[in-house]
Amino acid sequence: MLMAWGSYRFTVPNYSVETLRRSIEARVEPQNIIGAAPSLHRLGPGNEKLTLSSTFHPRHLNGRGLEQLAGVRQAVNALVPLPLVHINGAGMNIFGNWIATSVEDEQTVLDNAGTPQMVTVTMNLTRDDTSAARSMAISAVLGGINFSVRLGF
Repeated sequence: MLMAWGSYRFTVPNYSVETLRRSIEARVEPQNIIGAAPSLHRLGPGNEKLTLSSTFHPRHLNGRGLEQLAGVRQAVNALVPLPLVHINGAGMNIFGNWIATSVEDEQTVLDNAGTPQMVTVTMNLTRDDTSAARSMAISAVLGGINFSVRLGF
């Protein structure tokens, strides 16, 4: 699977993505009603989340997987949204901007120098969508609600 998150490339020789798990949930909040079941208050769309999982072998091919993993760790701490792109046989999918919220890795089969021969990584990303389309959708949902307060004396 060929993917890019900002300047980080997930390609077969370096650090390929083997599993992509995507989730989204609506933002709803129950509103209590006396004598009846709570109704759901619709707050708008929730954040979309991705989990990318991969296994790579640092000594195989060009050996840059550990360097990229170090860069991904820095990006998690920087909280900078980067564009996510996925290329497959059907074309290119542009997912928009995403922030890495966590990266977890397991390094196994260590050699005499302590270098891992196999690294398994799980990275979690959350969509950081500030696009006009999402803003317009939220405005449309909220447009019918009057938030003004009138005080009558």
